Amino acid sequence: MSGHSTFSGAACAVLSHMVPEKAQNYKAMAKEASDSRMLGCIHYRSDCEKGLELGEKVGGYAVARALTDGAE
Repeated sequence: MSGHSTFSGAACAVLSHMVPEKAQNYKAMAKEASDSRMLGCIHYRSDCEKGLELGEKVGGYAVARALTDGAE
């Protein structure tokens, strides 16, 4: 699995929560970072897609946690 895709997806989820009006920009940047790993022949497409998916879940968990523990 692509680590760059994973942390890009997580960053996208958290930043989109913090600055919702730029959510589409963050999503595009995460996808571009993910695609760069595939285009550089470092990872397969499936590695990048699953990395983004996992990152979005991790970022979503971080946001949910922040909402419940007072960090928000």
